[in-house]
Amino acid sequence: MFLVFLMFFGVFLLFPIITTPFLLIPIVYRFRYSRYYLMLFVIGISLIALRYIPYFTDDGAYHFKAAYLYQFYDNIFDWFKNLMSKNIPTEYGYYNYPLFALLLYIFSKTGTYSLISFTVIMIVYFLYTKIIYDISRKYNISKFLFLLALLTMIAIVNVRYTTSGMRYSLAVSILVFLFYKEINNGFKVNKTIYFYLVPVLIHSSTVIFVLMRLMFPWLKDMKIYKKLTVLFSLPLLIQLSPVLQRLNINYLSFLLEKFDVYQNTATFISLFRTSDLYNVYIGVFICFLYIFFYHTNFRFQTNHKVDLFFSFVLYICLLTLSVLPFLTILDRFVWFIYPLVTISMVLHLANDKSKAEKIRFKGYNNLPFYIVLSLCFIGGMIGNKKFFDFLRFVDFNTFDILTKNVFEYFSDLHHFSINEVRRR
Repeated sequence: MFLVFLMFFGVFLLFPIITTPFLLIPIVYRFRYSRYYLMLFVIGISLIALRYIPYFTDDGAYHFKAAYLYQFYDNIFDWFKNLMSKNIPTEYGYYNYPLFALLLYIFSKTGTYSLISFTVIMIVYFLYTKIIYDISRKYNISKFLFLLALLTMIAIVNVRYTTSGMRYSLAVSILVFLFYKEINNGFKVNKTIYFYLVPVLIHSSTVIFVLMRLMFPWLKDMKIYKKLTVLFSLPLLIQLSPVLQRLNINYLSFLLEKFDVYQNTATFISLFRTSDLYNVYIGVFICFLYIFFYHTNFRFQTNHKVDLFFSFVLYICLLTLSVLPFLTILDRFVWFIYPLVTISMVLHLANDKSKAEKIRFKGYNNLPFYIVLSLCFIGGMIGNKKFFDFLRFVDFNTFDILTKNVFEYFSDLHHFSINEVRRR
């Protein structure tokens, strides 16, 4: 089996993009060293990000500009002091996202900042696929379910936004991974709670989901009034926003100002394509389906820790529905729905295979859960329609993408110039 792995590895080095789909065979069939095949697969689907050259108005261009400015600080402590003192002239307030700023600083002296996009999307893909791989090992799920779940988790990663915006996609993937790990932790409030600082220090909009996690020990008995509290929490926050801003707490004011800006759908509606709208509203439909399946099936799960995860995802669905009138915020929240519902469907089907006892309706089978899983895949594919836009911003043509070897992907990377970004 080691010789088989070496053969795959050798061919991968020569033709990584062509080889990558075939790596699914040893992964799904659980060959020995399957975890290493998975790592190769993740690297393979991430490689194209190395050739990304951002359009001058892309978020990526502004992140690359920040990295360019950070290269002039040789001492990390000097850099951090200036960052937090707001002395570095960047378009984004990176002092609110110091962990992401640190990632930019780490690569700042390379001049080839597509390495940052590559690192981010590789982490995102790895965290999502690692969850499915972990479930497959614990429950020995069917090969079809394993493959469908893997492809779904890959499809829901928006390549265009992840390589350009980076922050939000990275923060969401880390948070989803932490939520999944809570199955083992039982959603207890212990020292693991400090891990939730990581996504918050990458993107501030994750704060509300971290708060949901902190509140979950109180919410987990699933009383109807608690569900309604979550469902109407965001509209209530909107009403209280002016009062809360008077408290003059800097970080709270920053969050509320961001929230107020994103409430105005008219400001951002021009940025939404038809595919984006389909992606959002399929996500909303999935929310309703999940709520239905939770109350008719999931809540009877006998595995208590898995049941807690199902309950937590229900609250995320309710929280998402609370922002239904605000398209821009809804779009952000749906980023959590796709992976969390996908994980829930796989866990349900896995536990069903393990013959967990639960109440069933007559004639009820697993087809509806496969349909929801397929909807997550379809929604992800629709949301990734901008992948073709992304291909316009890479410096390889289609033939190069398919035929270049790994070393050529890492060679002659684009060197960023400050003139490549439009001043806001």
